[in-house]
Amino acid sequence: MEKSKSSNIVQLVLIAALVGAAFYIGGLSSKVGKLEEASKNNAGTPSKATGEDAAAFNAVELASTLGLDSGAFKTCVDNRETKARVEEEEKGGQKAGVSGTPGIFMFDTQTGNSAVIPGAVDSTTMQLFLDNLIAGKSTTLGTQEFKLEKVANLVALNDADYVRGDKSARVLLFEYSDYDCPFCKRVHPTLKTLLENNADKVAWIYRQFPLDQLHPTARAKSEAALCAGKLGGNDVFWAFSDALATK
Repeated sequence: MEKSKSSNIVQLVLIAALVGAAFYIGGLSSKVGKLEEASKNNAGTPSKATGEDAAAFNAVELASTLGLDSGAFKTCVDNRETKARVEEEEKGGQKAGVSGTPGIFMFDTQTGNSAVIPGAVDSTTMQLFLDNLIAGKSTTLGTQEFKLEKVANLVALNDADYVRGDKSARVLLFEYSDYDCPFCKRVHPTLKTLLENNADKVAWIYRQFPLDQLHPTARAKSEAALCAGKLGGNDVFWAFSDALATK
């Protein structure tokens, strides 16, 4: 009797051990499966350094498709003068009151008044701001009124600027922008439409304002765009900017 009980106890212990081992092995198998799946999913996701290298390579590739010499383009991007130009445009935006992107000012060259656009508004609203600026009126959106301003420290149009449209247009639209900003990407086609519909009234000036803390590769793209313009001229700058705005 004592022997039978002892045998039963041993059997129960063995069964419990086997059940525990089965759960442990099952858990390991599940973890391994998840790790393998994660590895597959991340196989095409570069590290930060790899991502930056890819962004730089794509910029060179884009420059080449626009007819620019790759060697000259790389040299320009690495040039301190290019980096200083981005910093200069950025500081100009800060002095004018830009803190986020897109920072858009419509400047009426006849009156000296400006309409400060509240971000990435739609085409209808953008047209309303333009029409009211020319008419000398404020713009009301909902319950908020946007009065015309005399913007202090807005850097005037200069030879270094890249301009889309007629420089002698009555209204100069200055956009301080970041190529990685989703709102900037959203407003880009809106501004193209505004220009197409008002070619005799407005010209668009694009200035660099990379937000480093939010978009680590934006400054490199700003430098690349300036080099595209430096090597290829105004039209190539805008072609390069259009391409970045759609990525």
